[in-house]
Amino acid sequence: MLQQLGGQQQQQQQQAQPQIVRSALEAVALTRGVAERFWDVVTPLPGQPPTLFLYVDQAWRSLVDPNQVTHDAVQEAFAFGQQVLAIYDPATSTVQAVIVNKQ
Repeated sequence: MLQQLGGQQQQQQQQAQPQIVRSALEAVALTRGVAERFWDVVTPLPGQPPTLFLYVDQAWRSLVDPNQVTHDAVQEAFAFGQQVLAIYDPATSTVQAVIVNKQ
């Protein structure tokens, strides 16, 4: 009887744990593309975060509140003709990652 009770408690604990819905995670498809231009809003309007815009796949994609390293790396890459890749969510046009290809 104790074994049955212990088994029931274990089942209840497993059911109570939050479960990740895999279909929702799989639905997020990120895209990558080469940035042709950038627009860096380093002093935004009051109440707005700094934003780095990259022109990728014929549209402006935004990276909200990038850190200083990202600002500097993108500026430097464009100044020296290095390739800048953006990984973005095509549904929202938000940049998730920036990669500088220093060949």
